[in-house]
Amino acid sequence: MTFLFDTSMPTPDVWLDTVTPKISIVINSMLPSLHKKGYSTLVTAKKQTQTTDMLDILKVPYKTIGEYGTTLKEKIIVEQKRTLEFLDLFDKVGYPKVLWTHGDVSAIRTAFGLKIPIVYANDTIFAYAVAKLACPLADYLVAPKCFGKSWSKFGISKSRIIHYDGLEELAYAGTEFKKPKFLINLNKQKKPTILFRDAEYRAVYCKNIKINSEKLLQELAKLGTIIYLPRYEEEKTKFKDIPNVWVPPEPVLTAQLIPHIDLMIGSGGTACRETALYGIPTINFHFWDAQAQYLFKKGFPIQIIRNTNDIIKNAKKILNNTQKVDTKKALSKLESPIPTWVKHIELCLQK
Repeated sequence: MTFLFDTSMPTPDVWLDTVTPKISIVINSMLPSLHKKGYSTLVTAKKQTQTTDMLDILKVPYKTIGEYGTTLKEKIIVEQKRTLEFLDLFDKVGYPKVLWTHGDVSAIRTAFGLKIPIVYANDTIFAYAVAKLACPLADYLVAPKCFGKSWSKFGISKSRIIHYDGLEELAYAGTEFKKPKFLINLNKQKKPTILFRDAEYRAVYCKNIKINSEKLLQELAKLGTIIYLPRYEEEKTKFKDIPNVWVPPEPVLTAQLIPHIDLMIGSGGTACRETALYGIPTINFHFWDAQAQYLFKKGFPIQIIRNTNDIIKNAKKILNNTQKVDTKKALSKLESPIPTWVKHIELCLQK
């Protein structure tokens, strides 16, 4: 469902495109800064992996454009269709002056073809296919400082790589999100609560993960209540026969759950960074990339464990001492990316 999208809106100054749940939340946090400066905005979203669900929760006006392809052939087809849908949309609402996006190839190619400047925000350097296609077309690539100038290997000059000393999750860290009603019954339980997020196994970069999720969940469920955050529709019932594994009945933000969990176990992406930033002991079993290492060195409670038995062993130790780490001081030293994004959007608008 598209929430409150109005084709009679002013011609957009800034076009923001999202294809992931996290970037939907990021856009929600960035829009007030753009609107305060008087810029009109257009948000477009691909229908995939809860991306539009997040926009609906946050009541961000948007237009659904495109969908997710599973096979390599389907990915090419949906990308071409998405470009045509963008053109149809712009004929109705006007052509935007700048694009801000987080790595969707079809949006970047469309903007480049229309000579619309591009501010490309990215923190997924492991998504090589996207980076190769997108980096050379961007006017600016804004990325966390911990990556250095490594993006230049994808065809963008080092002078166009802009850094900030933080992570994208800092764009909305500290934001107060409404508590979901369905947490009331969960809070009555006296068992430890573990948040679990599986790998994004449909993504082309997500390969060779050795964790057996079913076995891991069966063992973790003996330690407490598992909140399982699904990535895909079929996951909602995938582990329904395992006792103490609970799937939220509606889409939910990780930030809404953070006050109610004692341990996070996941594939090492956004959800793991969110929990670690808030002081929740976090085990990731896939990515130990520049961002995870950055958080670890800054003193946030995150670690990499790739063996199922070792995860269970460490989970037991953590849950025997469930105190969260006070990260307020460490958080205060990190930088939100929003000012840097807005600055470079404005530089593009001045061209």
